[in-house]
Amino acid sequence: MLHGGELLALEGQLGVGKTCFIKGMARGLSLREEQILSPTFTMIQEHSGRIPLYHIDLYRLESVALDELGLREYLFSDAIAAVEWFERLQEADTLDRLTIRISYESASRRRIEFAAIGLRYASLLEKLIHRFSTPDFAKF
Repeated sequence: MLHGGELLALEGQLGVGKTCFIKGMARGLSLREEQILSPTFTMIQEHSGRIPLYHIDLYRLESVALDELGLREYLFSDAIAAVEWFERLQEADTLDRLTIRISYESASRRRIEFAAIGLRYASLLEKLIHRFSTPDFAKF
């Protein structure tokens, strides 16, 4: 359902599975999961798949502005920008995006919530909801 140019804001506690979620998404982009590592120390990893993927992790930063680290170029490109710890971006509340919140339900179970900010992401979320509600989804 992603075509490039999307901004995915991942939120959740340390170790909850944000990078694991991105690995699953990367599979759909024809990337190998083992290529997707937590970019905590490099902060930005660029991957070339069916659609380019920019995996960004803001964990090491208490707060960062959009014009720092060249983030504007990454977030507003033709690639998919998946940003862990998105809430640390100073302009976070002003950007259209699909927010993905992951939380613990138990040691082996997670809750994933999606929130669309902006018309483009509302449409994407509608498609996602429709996909999850079809009988074919039960096969996954």
